[in-house]
Amino acid sequence: MTKSLFISIFLSLFSFAAFSQESQIQLTEKASITFPEKPDVRNMQDIATVYSLKLADSSANFFAIIQDLGKNNGLTADQLKSAQTGPDFWLQLESSFVAQLGAETQVLTRERKKIGANEVLILVLSTMRNGNKMEVTSYVFIAGVYSINIIYNKRSDNASVDMKNKFFNSLIITL
Repeated sequence: MTKSLFISIFLSLFSFAAFSQESQIQLTEKASITFPEKPDVRNMQDIATVYSLKLADSSANFFAIIQDLGKNNGLTADQLKSAQTGPDFWLQLESSFVAQLGAETQVLTRERKKIGANEVLILVLSTMRNGNKMEVTSYVFIAGVYSINIIYNKRSDNASVDMKNKFFNSLIITL
C-alpha cells in the first residue's frame, strides 16, 4: 500500500513538472523566445503565426505574433532595413499597435534598444478590457521580412514580475 502511494505521488509530481516546463519557440531562423509553458499555436493562412499562453491562474498572458511582410505586403528585407533608419517607421509601428488595443490605451513608456543586431521598440501600455485595467508590455522588431511582436499582458496584481522579466530576457536575436 505504501509503495503504491509513493508511486502515485511520484507520477503526479512528474506529470506536473512535465506539464509546466518552459518551451523555447523558434520565431524565425534568427529569433527565438522561451515561454513559461508550451503555448498554443495558430497559423493564420500566410497572414501570421500566433503563439499564445494564458496562465492557469489568469494573472497574465504571453504572446508572440510573427507576420511575413514579404508575403503580405510584398516588402523585401532590404526595404524593411532601410525603413527602420527613419523615426517615422518607429512612430508608425507604435501607433499601429496602440490603435489595435483601442482608444482608451495609454502609452506609459516607450524606448528603443538593441538586442543582438536588431533595434527593438519596447512599449509599456495601459488599457481596459471588459472593465478591467491591464498593463501590456510589447517588444516589436523586424527580422528580415518578418514583423515580430512579443507581448505580455498583466491581467492582475498578483502576476509574477520575475516570470515577465524571464520571458523578455529569453529573447534571442542573432545576426
